[in-house]
Amino acid sequence: MPIRVVNIIPQSLSGETNFDSEPSIAVNPSDPRQIVVTSFTPDTASPVTTGPYFFSSDGGSTWSQNSVIPGGNATFGTKDISVRFGGSSGVLYAGILRGDSSLRLNILRKANYSGPGLMAILVDRTPEDQPWVEAATQWNTDRVFVSSNDLTQRPTGATASVDFDLDAANTAAFTNTARLETRASAALPPPTGGSQDGPSVRTAIHRSGVLYAVFFGWRTFASPNVTDIVVCRDDNWANSAPTFRSLTDPGDGNAGFRVATGVSVAALGTLLGTQRIGSNLTIAVDPRNSQRVYVAWCDGLATTASPYTLRIRRSDNGGQNWTPDLFTVSNATNPSLAVNTQGVVALLYQQLATVSGTARWRTHLVRSTDHFATVTTDTILADVIDSSAGAALSVIIGDYANLISIGKDLYGAFSGQNAPLSANFPAGVTYLRNANFVSGTLLAVDNVTPVSTSVDPFFFQYQTVALNDDFYVRDWTDSPTSGDDGSEPSIKPAFYVTSDVWNRRDTLPGSFPHDQPENEDAGNGLGNIGDNWLFARVRRRAPAPAGSPAVTVNAHFLVSKLGTGSNYEDASDADPDVTLSGPDPTLLFAAAEVGPKTTNALAWHLNPIASTHLCVAVEISTPADPFVPPSLHGRAPGWPTTDLDIVDDNNKAQRNMGLSTTPARGTGLCLSDAFAIVHNAATYPRDMLIRYTISPDVIRRVGQLEIEIPGRDRIRVRDSGTITMDRVQPGENRWIGVRLRAVAGKESETLAIFFDEIVNGSPLNGFGLGIRLGSDPSATIYAMQRLLSVFTRLLATWSLTSAPTVMDLASRVLRALARSRGRASRVDWANDLRADARFFAEIRDAIGRQDPFDVERHAKGLRKSLESNRDAESLVCLCSYLERIDAHVTMLQLRNGARADIFQNVRWQQDVLSRLKGELTDSRRRIDELCQEFIQAWDGRRVGARDFPRLVRRLLAPLEKLSGELQDAELKTRLEALVGGGDDPATLQHLHREVLLKLQTHAGR
Repeated sequence: MPIRVVNIIPQSLSGETNFDSEPSIAVNPSDPRQIVVTSFTPDTASPVTTGPYFFSSDGGSTWSQNSVIPGGNATFGTKDISVRFGGSSGVLYAGILRGDSSLRLNILRKANYSGPGLMAILVDRTPEDQPWVEAATQWNTDRVFVSSNDLTQRPTGATASVDFDLDAANTAAFTNTARLETRASAALPPPTGGSQDGPSVRTAIHRSGVLYAVFFGWRTFASPNVTDIVVCRDDNWANSAPTFRSLTDPGDGNAGFRVATGVSVAALGTLLGTQRIGSNLTIAVDPRNSQRVYVAWCDGLATTASPYTLRIRRSDNGGQNWTPDLFTVSNATNPSLAVNTQGVVALLYQQLATVSGTARWRTHLVRSTDHFATVTTDTILADVIDSSAGAALSVIIGDYANLISIGKDLYGAFSGQNAPLSANFPAGVTYLRNANFVSGTLLAVDNVTPVSTSVDPFFFQYQTVALNDDFYVRDWTDSPTSGDDGSEPSIKPAFYVTSDVWNRRDTLPGSFPHDQPENEDAGNGLGNIGDNWLFARVRRRAPAPAGSPAVTVNAHFLVSKLGTGSNYEDASDADPDVTLSGPDPTLLFAAAEVGPKTTNALAWHLNPIASTHLCVAVEISTPADPFVPPSLHGRAPGWPTTDLDIVDDNNKAQRNMGLSTTPARGTGLCLSDAFAIVHNAATYPRDMLIRYTISPDVIRRVGQLEIEIPGRDRIRVRDSGTITMDRVQPGENRWIGVRLRAVAGKESETLAIFFDEIVNGSPLNGFGLGIRLGSDPSATIYAMQRLLSVFTRLLATWSLTSAPTVMDLASRVLRALARSRGRASRVDWANDLRADARFFAEIRDAIGRQDPFDVERHAKGLRKSLESNRDAESLVCLCSYLERIDAHVTMLQLRNGARADIFQNVRWQQDVLSRLKGELTDSRRRIDELCQEFIQAWDGRRVGARDFPRLVRRLLAPLEKLSGELQDAELKTRLEALVGGGDDPATLQHLHREVLLKLQTHAGR
């Protein structure tokens, strides 16, 4: 895959001979073309009062300087400095030691990274050492963490610290500080006195709000220093004091787990070659799994007997247990770890080697696709001589280099000797400054005068997928000039509203107003009434070189229930009620084509029993650009871990929006109602936090809204907020509804409320509910389609005798509207519905007393509206009545089982086993083996829901043995029901879930 290495000294500074070492890098996640690199670089102005950083606005191809850092000097510019962009704000943050003072910390902020004006000083404190910045955006709020060794704390010894601000773009100062050390740190000799930890402190942020920090917990200060490697964790954005105390060490009960203890590290200032060493570490968390975290550090005395050695270890359970060393390398320093959205972990480091008696620094980029069980690639980015001639300090390469991940790609910065020799850069290099690679000579601005070698900062990018190989489906489109460009992660939290995957009721893709596909609700019924077609639009991020072969893109479609947490089905599940045809459609892209190109229609069918309120998704892949596993099949976005499947992977997209069409002229008092499912896709009970977001425009137009939890609460709201659903069991379904006025406005306008499932403070998945304004004919068409759909279900499920009459009415009105192109009488349907209203009583009797959706109360409102001859209002009342019936029928169906939840059951079975108390018996082992075999086959698309009955038959014997071991009579009774459950996958899913609910009572959590 392509690697770019760029010497970032601009051509205009070709004559400079600075020792620009110790780099850090920031890439704007919302626009990866915007990059900042820092190093020990002085300003070119006189007198020097500021320091510069390097910046690029074109993805690293060209670079300029922006001298906006306060407190520069003529030697270094600034001293220690690190930078990060906010996650989506574009604000640049820096932590520095000022060049004009000793150990003076500034925390800085700048809204326009490329513009003039000094960075704003948010914190000014001394003495401090080695500040390091990490940042993320959550709910449009920048959360910034600046770790450092706060030497003001030497009297207490708790110098390893993290300053943080949870609204850093808007507040004036960082007012929160976490002290990480909970043990006695190393005593310092007089006259300094006190005690302290090692200089390096690093943090890692998972967007779920899980935070990690690692530091050298010095225990003795000498030559060598004896230290612990300590990892701390906070599980909720450091929102609750005491912070970073979520991880304790069972060895002594203190907060902070000691990954290694009693480690000898060379004293600060010890030289490896001509580079000082003594405090080098790094930490990274897997963006797909907040519990998987990596640390690397260097220890040893830098002698032949005790070489300075880099080590990597990993934890898969949030830091509570750690592997032995996974990777080691001697004579190495400046480790930096990063994990991309595919779970690929990468390590940047610099190793001292001797070639023909000459010491050389080799900068390595190592990648592993199996969590460092093995090394996948090891690329040497630079192989340059170790020479400090003319350097002011022993920082020929600096105390650190820096590697970060943005989406699938890796970005980094390192420093090294800058002789322009191709052999020194095995991966290739581009110099912006004038250089002669034939003679190996640097040249001044005049491109003639030789310039002596020094140290330069180098930028590099590892593109996991080349732009011309990178195909994507848009998560969002705002207008013809504003849409998702394929960057990962996607920057819109509501990725489920205007995405380029959609449904139609015929074989044509429809039109694209505002460059957005026109999605249609699915149809259900026998024959062609239940036929539907799925489409997706695919783009390519850049054309391929001329002469490149055409590329085939495969599009795999899936469907799920409308809401959050509902698991997806595909064609392999052979669901008789939701049938997707095959094979997957494909698109052919010629070398020059970038799209958008629309797939051929994928036919699918909804039987009469199925609801038409569904979510659709697509996963695209090519040989060079497969989607990031696992597939959504059998899963919901974000589960079983808390990753953002769709936002992180531009190969995936979903549409999860429920809209009712209401007359654009507005109606009276009748409210438009809509419902969606909240499904617990986890494998353990939990409280589910749902955040609802209402735009100021919707509030202004609609006024007060109601959010309804059927059978429980109705909440009147005028602003955004949250709802907590308590103790939701795995696989349990609950509902959320909205009620809002059918206001007047322009046709095609959409007014919606957005709901997001929040886990650890971050949105994981979501859906929208609301209204779409239309003409009277279009509102009538929508109402009649809903009438036909819901009564088709009622005929199939309850054998409603009045259903055929109502269905015939809806069909006649739809045919009349089609013939007249929308000019049919607006009241024909209402007169006919009034004339034969038997269905009201039949539906009331079928529902009975258990009416959580208040169907009967809304039936009375519909009757009243029909009798008043208010046709537009009756349309809205009718649709609201139908929504409640439809949700009630879906609730009853799901109580009897769902094919879509089968895979969740199998994963839940495994999880419950892992949490059972007592010894690991043969029955437990066998159950785990069978489940793991099924999971692997499922992910390989070798089995589907249709194969679940066979798995159940194989599980019965070890489950019966386990029930005997647990001496649980109720569990045995439930297993007997499972034995007699037959071969219907949905029925078996329900019965197996009942077994798991009982088995769960014996497990932890």
